[in-house]
Amino acid sequence: MIKIENLSYHYPDGSSALDSITLNIRKGEFVAIAGKNGCGKSTLLRHINGLLQPSEGSVIIKGMDTSDNSKLQEIRRTAAMVFQDPQSQFIGMTVEDDIAFGPENLGFSTSEIKKRVSNALGSVGMSAYRYNTPRTLSGGQKQKVALASVLAMEPEIILFDEVTSMLDSGSRMDILSLVRQLHEAGTTIIYVTHLLEELVHADRLMLMENGRMICNGDPREIISKISSGRFGFDAPPIIELSKRLVDAGILEPSFLPLSKDELREAICQLK
Repeated sequence: MIKIENLSYHYPDGSSALDSITLNIRKGEFVAIAGKNGCGKSTLLRHINGLLQPSEGSVIIKGMDTSDNSKLQEIRRTAAMVFQDPQSQFIGMTVEDDIAFGPENLGFSTSEIKKRVSNALGSVGMSAYRYNTPRTLSGGQKQKVALASVLAMEPEIILFDEVTSMLDSGSRMDILSLVRQLHEAGTTIIYVTHLLEELVHADRLMLMENGRMICNGDPREIISKISSGRFGFDAPPIIELSKRLVDAGILEPSFLPLSKDELREAICQLK
């Protein structure tokens, strides 16, 4: 579904943001991308939906080359993006206006737009806020509306750019739950984060450093080998505890629990 070959991106001053990235993503896959601030994660996402175009190499979305300007509208309809700051996506006076904006631009009928707005609001649990002004919402509610705006376009791929970084723990868990539901429904997910605990449900983890892809594989295997602090994040307490139990010989090294539920189950299985 997504084919990236030898992608490099240079700033006008000649410095590199991305350096020879090659990556293939299958339909329905959940790929997490992590690394320190400034490593190129967000720049990579912006290439996938055509907001940026390669200095070198290519990005192909369902057979469409992002360097072909005639294909950009269809590419952005196929691969929609939810940004870190939901305020950057708001343009309407009401929640309904914001969510309707995308389908309107795609030329759908009034009845179809209303249907899509209602479905999107229902999907994120925000139907009661349809006529609210976006600026009056909480951070978590704003992020849900931003996601609903994307869902109304019914994209096959959704790109999430550090969408929980400014949220409290409760709102963060709500958004993560919605992401998992979308993945289970068959949506291709590309999820950028700097929080290790958000990587647990991904099919694949890609680590970036200085604009390069340095690791790409099974999240459990990669996380078990990460040195605390190297990629801009420390292991959350539950993963740190699991590692210590494995090192102490209490848990089998073949399986590293990455969540409270997994650790609880592993401990219950001990004889």
